[in-house]
Parts: sequence; structure tokens; C-alpha cells
Amino acid sequence: MMFNNRNNDNNMFMTLVISMVSVFFIYQYRYRLINLVLGTRWIRRLAVSGALQIPFIRDRFYSRFMPF
Repeated sequence: MMFNNRNNDNNMFMTLVISMVSVFFIYQYRYRLINLVLGTRWIRRLAVSGALQIPFIRDRFYSRFMPF
């Protein structure tokens, strides 16, 4: 019973370490990842149409490119 608790602590520690390393690399290469994902035409189209559904973003876009 004592060994089972220790094994669980080791698993939690390894999960924490792997999560932190993953977050670090995702943060460091975030622009490359965004370019990779948005390089696909249908995903880019989904992202733009989804962003234009948000009123704040849509209003700023229209006010900048269509000032009338």
C-alpha cells in the first residue's frame, strides 16, 4: 500500500514535468504553429469567419477597412 502512493506521486510529477515542457515549447514556437495551422485554406477560412462572428473584432475590422 505504501508503494502504491509513491508510484502515484511519481506519475503526477512526471505528468507535471511533461506538461511544463510542452507549454514551454508551444509558447516558444507559437507563431510557427499558428502559421502551420493557418496554412491550410479551410482552417484559415474557419478562423476568419469565426473571428468575424465576434462583434468587437468585426467592428474594428470594418472601421479600419471600410471607413464610411
